[in-house]
Amino acid sequence: MTKFYPLFSGSSGNCTFVSSGGGSVLIDAGVSCRAIVDALGQINVHPKNINGILITHEHIDHIKGLSVFTKRFPLPVYSSREVLEYLQNRKYVHPDCPLYEIASPTEVGGMLVTPFDTPHDSVHSLGFRIDTEDGRSIGIATDLGYITDQVRAGLTGCDLAMLESNYDSAMLQCSAYPYYLKRRISGRHGHLENQECASQLAELAQKGTKRFVLCHLSKENNMPEIALQTVYAKMAEIGIGATEFSLQAARRSEPSPAIAL
Repeated sequence: MTKFYPLFSGSSGNCTFVSSGGGSVLIDAGVSCRAIVDALGQINVHPKNINGILITHEHIDHIKGLSVFTKRFPLPVYSSREVLEYLQNRKYVHPDCPLYEIASPTEVGGMLVTPFDTPHDSVHSLGFRIDTEDGRSIGIATDLGYITDQVRAGLTGCDLAMLESNYDSAMLQCSAYPYYLKRRISGRHGHLENQECASQLAELAQKGTKRFVLCHLSKENNMPEIALQTVYAKMAEIGIGATEFSLQAARRSEPSPAIAL
């Protein structure tokens, strides 16, 4: 059985765990090592048994705990070449930690991990599609300014899609953020707005995806209730009722309910 565990999600830190059969991967390590270990303990997982860490990009809310975590548990780390160089140069990975560039489908812990580029102001930001031995597929795309063809292809046909729903446009415009920051967030290499996320999820639902997780919600410029309702409303527009799919907003500071596939 494949299980999906959103452990932490938001600008204060991101971390997700996926297990299938005897293999498992951690996606990002954006909170402290202690918080990651504690969260894994809540789901009865010992870090030393994880097969690898997938890093989407080098922003601090995705790598904050990586240096200490890899010192304690020198697991293989997979990411783009540019991100791996960044992590090495700034000592975010322990010297004993194996580093692997992931530029094409790669087997990690019995799962096939396929990277795809995401448009974000990073040295090279990635999303991941994870195909498991039991025939399940999970698509993860966080921190992206808009939906590209690569992102759409990476998510289409997945059993579960985890997609950024970062901000509500009205809340962002009314916020106390300076103008330059508002422009960065809403730009083509910033973050994804609720309506854009909802439209993409509706498209995925029409193509068979039934499980959705909203991630990386802004603490200042969004609320889970708004993000969720935006998706429900968009689904209703195309004739998909709330009982025909599952939807949750990943929690910011504690593990969210696990999803079994």
